[in-house]
Amino acid sequence: MPSLFRQLRFWSRLTLAFLGKYYAATFIGILFGITAFILSPRLLPLLPKIRPTSSIALVGRFSPTDIPLSLQQKISLGLTTLTPDGLPGPGLAKSWTIDDSGKNYTFEINTAYKWQNGKSITSRDINYRFKDTDVDYSEDTHLVIKLKEPFSPLPVVVSRPAFKSGLLGAGAYKVEGLKKAGSIVESISLSPTDKNSRLPILKYYFYPSEHQARLAFKLGTVNSIEDIQDLADLSQWPGINTKGLVQTDRYLGIFFNTQDPMFSGQSGKSLRQALAYATNKSAWPNRAYGPVSPLSWAFNPEVKKYDYDLARAKQLLAGVEKKPKQLDLSTLPVYLPIAESIKTDWEMLGVTTNIRVIPELTADFTVLLVAQQIPIDPDQYNLWHSTQTGTNLTKFNRPRADKLLEDGRKTTDLKTRKEIYTEFQKYLTEEVPVIFLFHPTTYTISRP
Repeated sequence: MPSLFRQLRFWSRLTLAFLGKYYAATFIGILFGITAFILSPRLLPLLPKIRPTSSIALVGRFSPTDIPLSLQQKISLGLTTLTPDGLPGPGLAKSWTIDDSGKNYTFEINTAYKWQNGKSITSRDINYRFKDTDVDYSEDTHLVIKLKEPFSPLPVVVSRPAFKSGLLGAGAYKVEGLKKAGSIVESISLSPTDKNSRLPILKYYFYPSEHQARLAFKLGTVNSIEDIQDLADLSQWPGINTKGLVQTDRYLGIFFNTQDPMFSGQSGKSLRQALAYATNKSAWPNRAYGPVSPLSWAFNPEVKKYDYDLARAKQLLAGVEKKPKQLDLSTLPVYLPIAESIKTDWEMLGVTTNIRVIPELTADFTVLLVAQQIPIDPDQYNLWHSTQTGTNLTKFNRPRADKLLEDGRKTTDLKTRKEIYTEFQKYLTEEVPVIFLFHPTTYTISRP
């Protein structure tokens, strides 16, 4: 007890001596602390925010006007936005109407939106550069698009982000910097439009190949890679996060040249169906069953699925007038392992298959294994109509399919459109100009 008393006496005398010598500094310190405590709620918002920065690798070569849609959507909005099932909703336009002819669309601009330079958005700022259309800008708050023919997918088409000039948009992010090599974008920096937002700064680097993107990740140039198909040796790297995403907006398919004598007529259809039944699609996850995304409002699950059935395939092949001695299966290098699997399946059917690895997509093929993008709207006129010689890969030419595609893009009633595209999907899979395989998975990798 006496010891404790002596310690208390020592510390009290020391404290008094310190205060006696440094009383002014102590008083100022206490006063400053009280003032800071009172004023800090008002001062803290005025201090500059330290934002995290994400450096991201993307694969592809892009000009400033065609950067990936995912980036465009960060920078701006279209007249409409899309729900997950592909239906249009309000965007820069808060509403729209269609006249009885189905040719004239009037969009009302939402005046709550501003361009990222603070200026109001007017109808004249919106220019999608459509061919064969007239646009009426007579009112600042209304945009009237006048078509020569009815075109029901228009509200989906104008979901593409609009820009006032360059990459000046109305989205959550604005462009802070853009570096080019000639006409090709090397990198682009995005910062939040709202300074009070907690969104991170994003810096995208573009690489011509997945190999170079992976190398940049290994060297620490970027801390993540988005939308790659092959993880390669990164799949074995410790301490990285990997996230796979099934891309329902595309599918891998085996496309037939339907104008080749081997695949034309009823006999050619039997051969295509035989090969479809002989392809063991259960080898891959996320089966694709038709040309429309399974998330779409127009998706028809009741189509011919061509589940693996070698006996049925042999039965169909027996009815083919001129059986092929050999088939050339063309594909890109990335799909070579899948092509090898298909070769094994078809040779079990008795069809000798030669794989041709090609450096880029070509129209000169007999059979082609490749991925195809699925349009957001179920309108697939460009992909399957007989007049579309530049984009109709299989040279598919069927009057019934043409009629369905023509009616589908002219009809504005959603229920009627769904009936048309339900029938189109059923008919296309019956004719099998393409064997639908699966929706590919792409990966995003990042450091914690």
